Amino acid sequence: MEYGTLVKDSFAYAKEGLAGNLVTWILLIILTLVPAIPVVLIMVIITFSMSGTPDYPLLAGSFAIGLVAAILLSAWYEGFMLKVLRGERPLPAVSGYGTLFSDGIRYIVIEIIYSIPVILVLLVTVVPVLITLMPHMQTENVAALIAVAKSLLPGIIASAVVAFIIGLIAVVGIVRFARSGSVSEAFNFSVILGTIRKIGWGKYIITLLMMVILVLVVTMILAVIPVIGSILQIIIGPFIGVFAMRYICLLYDSAGTT
Repeated sequence: MEYGTLVKDSFAYAKEGLAGNLVTWILLIILTLVPAIPVVLIMVIITFSMSGTPDYPLLAGSFAIGLVAAILLSAWYEGFMLKVLRGERPLPAVSGYGTLFSDGIRYIVIEIIYSIPVILVLLVTVVPVLITLMPHMQTENVAALIAVAKSLLPGIIASAVVAFIIGLIAVVGIVRFARSGSVSEAFNFSVILGTIRKIGWGKYIITLLMMVILVLVVTMILAVIPVIGSILQIIIGPFIGVFAMRYICLLYDSAGTT
């Protein structure tokens, strides 16, 4: 399937499913905002804590609790996106919240497992350098700051490369999970690599990058618009999410794999 066809079909799918059903759009907006609730509460706690003598254990505990809560609360939205990856057409209604949550939790677990190699590379390459250089970072010396950045650059590049490679595999793995309902299928690497080979590695990578660039451009344009841009990002967020998941769904289907 050609890139233009993927974009056209994915855009039409999102438009028909959301603009044609405002209730679904509104519910998805709510599901994207719910994870922000614990984040806002934690920011309030941190702000008040910093007004006096900082209680670092409290701050660390609050941050950890807020992060876990935000991840858990994102499960409903993630679970809905799996419906799009299954190829359901037209866009289904937001319903079955218990199933959405359980599917979303498994989706998040898969994402965390796939991120482990990247985290390990960061821990081995970036963190030790950061700890070593931290005492020297409190400076206004531009040359010193540039030297610090250069020291971190190799680890950051290595982490980015690993993240890119893992991401290529994870995309197909997530679709396999969505289609089969089995977490183990998300890590069936022989089938995943076989699917990518059927699409063609070059075509697969370029087509995915084109989608990422398109989404980033739209997001960046909205980000530079004061106030209204932030509001539009919240409103358009579900549209972009549905568009991206449908795009990936069609790209996966182009391999002729169930």
